[in-house]
Amino acid sequence: QEKLARMLGNVQAMFLMSWRLTKLAEAGSMSHEQASLVKAWNTLRGREVVALGREVLGGNGVQADFHVAKQFCDMEAIYTYEGTYDVNMLVAGRGATGISAFKATSKASQRGATQVQA
Repeated sequence: QEKLARMLGNVQAMFLMSWRLTKLAEAGSMSHEQASLVKAWNTLRGREVVALGREVLGGNGVQADFHVAKQFCDMEAIYTYEGTYDVNMLVAGRGATGISAFKATSKASQRGATQVQA
């Protein structure tokens, strides 16, 4: 029951954060950092929810008949696709600290970059 309660708490928190972000977007006051924080939170907690679901089913959690293993794989893809979690956390961190962990490359520096010879 503890795992089920954790799953329910995570799903409810994910829903409420998404709902609040939607309300901010409708009001025109949502920032990129807020959106990134919610996306990062939801992918992290979603990953935990499917992992707990797999644990609840024990050995059956990895069998195709129960579909939890497929959901686990799908959530891993969402979490890691092109660095989704990591990039969103960097953007959220920039909003919290005002310091960017990365900077976009300017077009001028891209044109002037030297080619590496193999």
